[in-house]
Amino acid sequence: MKAMLYADWRSVRRSVKAILWVVLVMSVAASAFGGVMVVPFMLTMLSLMFPATLMNTDHAYGWDKLSLTLPVSRRDVVGSKFTVSLLVNLAAFALSTVLILIFTAVNRDSSLAENLFSLIACEAAGLLLMGVQFVLILKFGTERGRYLLMGVVWVPIILINVLKNHPAANSLVKAVGGMDSWPVTRLAGFAAGILLLCAAVYVLCWHIGNGIYEKREF
Repeated sequence: MKAMLYADWRSVRRSVKAILWVVLVMSVAASAFGGVMVVPFMLTMLSLMFPATLMNTDHAYGWDKLSLTLPVSRRDVVGSKFTVSLLVNLAAFALSTVLILIFTAVNRDSSLAENLFSLIACEAAGLLLMGVQFVLILKFGTERGRYLLMGVVWVPIILINVLKNHPAANSLVKAVGGMDSWPVTRLAGFAAGILLLCAAVYVLCWHIGNGIYEKREF
């Protein structure tokens, strides 16, 4: 799979550099104006963009078909996509973590625990959405897969806004609001649990993607 990893990296390295520069510049700008909370959100959005960028590049240059003529398995092709995307996501996460630590050290009024919790929650959402996006793209193609992902993201948001006045929603809001009083250890355990769950979903999507690509005809 090393050959596929190298090929995928060569095809998207400029995009990766641009993504990391965007994270750095936007994070510094946001921190300068006291808006450090934009950093976790941006991490999620950039993670969401990369699988589509990677698959679009392959499709545009015909590499998705050419790679099947090489002495590599289809599992290697899928594994390379998931691995490269994960590495880029982790690089953006590491950079975002450093920036949040710097901002918190400079701005004493900012809560480190709250900022890191938001970052971990967005990292978990990024992993979840990347995995789902890969499955949709491998199953339905790049264009339809992206539109379906928009539905996966926006339908829950719309439902939340429609049902926000329901008594059950009010109870959930109160429960989440009560997290402010949680001790740091409990908050860290909860965040780690969410991250591990979404990481497990990413691995599951990797497995599902292998099965889809094995049966796919070009």
